[in-house]
Amino acid sequence: MEQTDNFAYLLPFIFLVFGSIFLIADRWSDGSARYWGLGYISAALGFAFPILAYALPLPAQAVLSNVFFYAAFFLYGHAMLVRFRRPTLLLPRLLFTLTAFAAVCWFILVEEDLRSQLAIGDSSLAVLLVIAIFSVWQFAKSAIDRLLVGMASMVVLETAVRVTVLLLSTSAGNFESLDQFLSSDYAFLMQMAASIVGFIMALAVLGSVVSDVVMGHRDAACRDPLTGLLNRRGFELALPEVKGGAFPAGAVIVGDIDYFKQVNDRFGHAAGDHVIIGFAQILRANLRSVAIARFGGEEFVSFLPGIGRMEAADMVEKARFGFAAMSWEDHGVDGTITASFGVSTTAPGDHSVHDALARADACLYTAKNSGRNRVVTEGQRPPEGPPPLRIVS
Repeated sequence: MEQTDNFAYLLPFIFLVFGSIFLIADRWSDGSARYWGLGYISAALGFAFPILAYALPLPAQAVLSNVFFYAAFFLYGHAMLVRFRRPTLLLPRLLFTLTAFAAVCWFILVEEDLRSQLAIGDSSLAVLLVIAIFSVWQFAKSAIDRLLVGMASMVVLETAVRVTVLLLSTSAGNFESLDQFLSSDYAFLMQMAASIVGFIMALAVLGSVVSDVVMGHRDAACRDPLTGLLNRRGFELALPEVKGGAFPAGAVIVGDIDYFKQVNDRFGHAAGDHVIIGFAQILRANLRSVAIARFGGEEFVSFLPGIGRMEAADMVEKARFGFAAMSWEDHGVDGTITASFGVSTTAPGDHSVHDALARADACLYTAKNSGRNRVVTEGQRPPEGPPPLRIVS
């Protein structure tokens, strides 16, 4: 049948193109694109192997084609698990794959039962996808994630229908009925449908990979590369929306490392970078914030939704003491480094976080002028405290 021959050449080429695209995209993806790419290339080789190795005996062609198909579906499942950051279940999936492949080889080489080979082979390939689908479906939150899981489920459903029709249309040991079924237009249409579903799944995978790449670049554009915290742009995007003309209630904190220029001047910028990173880690550990950002240099800003002024001040005091207690000897810095903070809260008349941010910045300015290494909250006098801790020579 000419259409069958044309289709046999076209499908491996399409899958090879998709696989190559996914491997190229892996440079910017979360790692799942690599497994999608290897999976689709394996599937392309599985479809193309009978054409490329036509000189081999048919049983050898069947065994080697199944090697590629099992590799493909194993990699599809692995890609989904990696995509949704779920446990990869590597050992149990690998054991199942090897067991199923051994069973298929038995029916190819020993029993010479093509009907059982097709039924067991297709069913076990579907199970490899079912394992991944069952592990990730509840974590599919975005539209592209749901589409991806939905198309993988469609592949499983189509396989179940195809295996059921095969078993109902043929009888065990009746090679004539099996040969008639496999050479029929109906069987060809089923193969076409399976390939179309696989093609649409590839488009869904392509959409998810592109989405990951775009989101990765967007996230990189919103983060400070040194600390991993948000930058000024990311801070703005992470803030809650203004509702009813008023900014949501919460605390705003501005922090600044004391005498940071001395660290860079005396110990070098590499040491200064380590101090910046350590300060960011302290803020992450102590502030229950939706947005902690490095605004530039040694200045950090945070918004804590639903947190009152005194509760925020307590958190900041813990961060201040924790930072002052850090040792920098491993990075060539001898002595103690401290930080100062200003704390404010949003007010009913605030139209953006910048209104509260300006008040917190004024509190920070007061903390700096009153001796550093302290927390000043809006509406309170600067606390009396010990002289500021400086870097020891």
